[in-house]
Amino acid sequence: MKGYVDIHSHFLYGVDDGAKTKTDMEVMLDAAHADGVTSIFFTPHVTPGVYPLKGKLIKKRLKEARMYCRSKGYEMDLFAGAEIMYTPALERFALEGRLPSLADTDTILLEFVPDISYKEMEAAVGMLERSGYDVIIAHVERYACLYRRHNAYRLKEKHDVSYQMNCSSILKGKGFLKDHRMNKWLKDEIIDYVATDSHDLKKRPPLMSAAHSLLRQKYRKAYADKLVGRRSARTR
Repeated sequence: MKGYVDIHSHFLYGVDDGAKTKTDMEVMLDAAHADGVTSIFFTPHVTPGVYPLKGKLIKKRLKEARMYCRSKGYEMDLFAGAEIMYTPALERFALEGRLPSLADTDTILLEFVPDISYKEMEAAVGMLERSGYDVIIAHVERYACLYRRHNAYRLKEKHDVSYQMNCSSILKGKGFLKDHRMNKWLKDEIIDYVATDSHDLKKRPPLMSAAHSLLRQKYRKAYADKLVGRRSARTR
């Protein structure tokens, strides 16, 4: 069986609230390798119109990460990306083709503030879809609007959108009511990706193997395998 693919992580140091130092980044890479991860998408935070993507610095840090993995003999594919926060300025960036994507594909990782309304979320997904982007909603379990009614299903029915869930939510839960709904989402197989959203080794370490093991116990095994890395972003 191939290794895991982590599409959401904050390993690159000094670019956001993830790894702070080069040593932090290296020990996170060590942990990911030990956990069986073979592909990582580095997705530092970017807020269009507020907090820009540090493109040159990210390229430099990505090069350092690749050099470190080569020096350790790790067979890991490392890719650049971003976790994009929805803002009013996002539409202008999308129309101008300036949204950072996962590994230069048409796919973007999009996050919202937790109390986003369903109406605003759907409008954002539709706008990005019309602009030529494939949208993955980051840590989908954080958004209250998707727990209401059948909104998580409704959004997928209306748009070609993907959902990413964090390993920590699968392993630790989000509370009784949310866990019940998350379990239904997984049983109905509307979640598309599971990823670490790892920022460090204490609060959010890479835990792909533990999440995968639990998923295989509770859900269809082929689906559990797919969640942790059996698909890739569509290339341009």
